[in-house]
Amino acid sequence: MITLRRTGMALLLLVAAAACTGTEEPPLELLLAVGAGDAVVFYPAGTDAADEVGRWSLGAPVVDLARAEGEVRLWVLAPDALRAYPLQGSRSDRGPDPVAASVELSLGVDCSEGTLELGATHLLVQCGADVWTVPLDDPALEPVNTGADPEGTLYLFGPDDRVVRLQATLSGFHLVYPRPPGDPLEYDAGALAGVAALAAAWSADRLGVALGSGPPADASFYLWTAGSTEPPRAEAALRGLSEPRWLQPLQDGWLVGGAAAYLLRREGKDDVVRSGGYLDVAVTPDAYAYLLAPGRLVVLDLLDPNLSEHVRAVDAQAAAIAFFPASE
Repeated sequence: MITLRRTGMALLLLVAAAACTGTEEPPLELLLAVGAGDAVVFYPAGTDAADEVGRWSLGAPVVDLARAEGEVRLWVLAPDALRAYPLQGSRSDRGPDPVAASVELSLGVDCSEGTLELGATHLLVQCGADVWTVPLDDPALEPVNTGADPEGTLYLFGPDDRVVRLQATLSGFHLVYPRPPGDPLEYDAGALAGVAALAAAWSADRLGVALGSGPPADASFYLWTAGSTEPPRAEAALRGLSEPRWLQPLQDGWLVGGAAAYLLRREGKDDVVRSGGYLDVAVTPDAYAYLLAPGRLVVLDLLDPNLSEHVRAVDAQAAAIAFFPASE
């Protein structure tokens, strides 16, 4: 399940300094954490095929994963609770030691379809209509008031970890951007014949929104700058992609995942569309994108002009992904 992570921002310096012929240095020594069934499975990062180097059997389904930059713990969302596990004892050829959770926050609801999103200093937990923010420095569930929001509202962190709302409408979406202590900014956008899928993410102060009415129609794409008095602006359609599942910001564009394809949009270049439905994505600081599906991991070198796909095998139940330095 996709988690709207801010990993794309870590590419700024690396992309600017890289040669145009692709990534010249090998991938950083990172480990990938993959949520698969009731386990977290660890793999070396990189383009080469590799066996798992560790596994945590947690006894509860792993719904989503997240790790904040600089933290030495992995957040694991389960249907009943949010837990954080220390990352210790890992190397490039060995996963972290299996230890008890250092944080456990009972949710009191069924979060089998939940998501996690990392902000600057908080974690956002969405379980349907139940939504919480969690301060990373002193973890506790802080409820978000969702009582007036329609069913299906998408919540995500904007600048300063303010909780932004996106609500699907008959033809597009309704954006609610809080401006405490004043009234929020609210805008409507879209011109579709019904909305079947909606995904969004922030890239610094820019909000990207992808929405689709289902095949065979192409998905629409909108951009909006935080605090702008203008409504979201329609960009070129996401041709070849009809049902957006997730949106990942990059230094020079966006990576959009759909039910049956993914699309790479970069400034000044033609869109790249390829077949394949992926449940989650992680972009590492060395400019590699890891697209995850059950049993399959596709690695893209984002600095490679050919954008070659490196296909790796992973656990058949793989559904969520995060990364961390191999030696914590």
